[in-house]
Amino acid sequence: MDSETKRLVQIAVAWCGPVFVVGFIVFWAVLGHNVPPPNMMGMTSAQLISEYYGKYQNEIAVGMIGSATMGMFYTPWSLLLATLMRDEDGSLGVLSLIEAAGGILTGWLLAFCPAIWAACALLATSVSPDLIRAMHVMTWIIFDCTYMITTIQLLALGAYIVLNKKQATFPAWTGWCAIAIGITFVPLVLMPFVTEGPFAVGGMWNFFFIFSIWLFAFQIPIGFFMLKEVMGHKQVARHVLSHAN
Repeated sequence: MDSETKRLVQIAVAWCGPVFVVGFIVFWAVLGHNVPPPNMMGMTSAQLISEYYGKYQNEIAVGMIGSATMGMFYTPWSLLLATLMRDEDGSLGVLSLIEAAGGILTGWLLAFCPAIWAACALLATSVSPDLIRAMHVMTWIIFDCTYMITTIQLLALGAYIVLNKKQATFPAWTGWCAIAIGITFVPLVLMPFVTEGPFAVGGMWNFFFIFSIWLFAFQIPIGFFMLKEVMGHKQVARHVLSHAN
């Protein structure tokens, strides 16, 4: 693959990040009626059906199937990010591999969980409400309590940016932000045990704060500097030099 083709491929993959952010907001948050999500730990099975799945059945089904598609755009974006985290000899070090592994698993989670919620919506009026609630709660626990998958991705990225003084792609503040955001995920472990307050499934911390900073304080700045790198003059200069040699 020649340099220009490689550059175009990288630009296309870099745009997977914005596609994921916009797509997940539209399908998961808006169509999925997840702002905030239903307080499942404080609801009976009948309430979950009547106030959520039964009330918005078709919209949730479409939204969650769309989310399952949009969620996987996070994976190629994360893998491109890993390729920008090379050591001085050009190899992918352990921090790059941890970031890639976290991105792959997070992408899978962002596709798998909405698919189960879509099934809940489609089956809401034909199977036992208790079964729907069990599937819904189980999937939310998987979605939230496996937070370490994404936390290790963010910590690895942050450590690379902060510790690698010679890299010029990402400013140091983006590394510290990544580390801080990864740490803020820890209270998600409290979600199954509370029915109200900031740590509930739709609480101020465990929903609004965490997911907002992950999307807007991580995805947007990191995505911006990724696009700047793959579209910038550095790539053009390398292309010209390779032909000159």
